[in-house]
Amino acid sequence: MLLRNYNTADGVAYIAGANDGIVTVRGSPASRKIWLLNAQTMAVEQVVTSLNNGHYIFLGLNPDKEYVVMVRDYKRELEPFAWDYVKPLDDLSFSNQKALWASWQ
Repeated sequence: MLLRNYNTADGVAYIAGANDGIVTVRGSPASRKIWLLNAQTMAVEQVVTSLNNGHYIFLGLNPDKEYVVMVRDYKRELEPFAWDYVKPLDDLSFSNQKALWASWQ
């Protein structure tokens, strides 16, 4: 995933795939597309691709919103997996969020 130039006025929060929240396929970390949907409107807000180690991050989110995070298998072997009503975190500065992403590379 390339970090685009996020407008931090859009939001200072993030959702990241770490620990038990990484993308896996049959128990192994995997790279897949991940959709971030607005939980109220179901509009697509962002799409990213996880790294081969399963980590991903959505940046520039509104900490007052809730989101749906959905992963689909491009091989069509597995059903989509989704986390509903996910609240983004705002415990890291934007530069620390980028550093977290860099640490997973």
